[in-house]
Amino acid sequence: MNMTETIFIRNEQENDKDEIDKLYGSSFGPGRYAKSTFRYREKYDHLIDISKVIIHQNRLIGSVRFWNILVNGENSLLLGPIAMHWDFRGRGFGMELLKTSIMNCKNLGHNLIILVGDIPYYSKAGFKRIGQKKISFEGPVNYERVLYIEFNKTIIRDNTEIKIKKFID
Repeated sequence: MNMTETIFIRNEQENDKDEIDKLYGSSFGPGRYAKSTFRYREKYDHLIDISKVIIHQNRLIGSVRFWNILVNGENSLLLGPIAMHWDFRGRGFGMELLKTSIMNCKNLGHNLIILVGDIPYYSKAGFKRIGQKKISFEGPVNYERVLYIEFNKTIIRDNTEIKIKKFID
């Protein structure tokens, strides 16, 4: 990251919605609604109080959202999507947003974050593959891309079968 560029990471606010929707549209296109992870999001609101945005010169350039899920019956978080504006990719801003968001979740007492993504990128923030465990997931998914980070509990490490379910109020 170029330290001469000033960025500001803050909690997402209600009035960020339109900009975030545009960002996700340009980053992922309409195909984002067909992904299995969308099934965890489609009937529930994201957790705006822990979702973050990144601002550069008063412009929203990145976003990461979190959703409640259950993993083996334990309250957990689903990370995603995370997106950066095309003009700001490759500068380290996305990783800074990711690491800040993860640390915030940890500090607030969350124990487990799950995502579906690329290990070379997300391992830089501490994520690991679930590995050779039996995984139950809503819809088809490449199990090599199901990643996690645990803080206090060992939900993933201590179990051979991992059941990832929608959060039920």
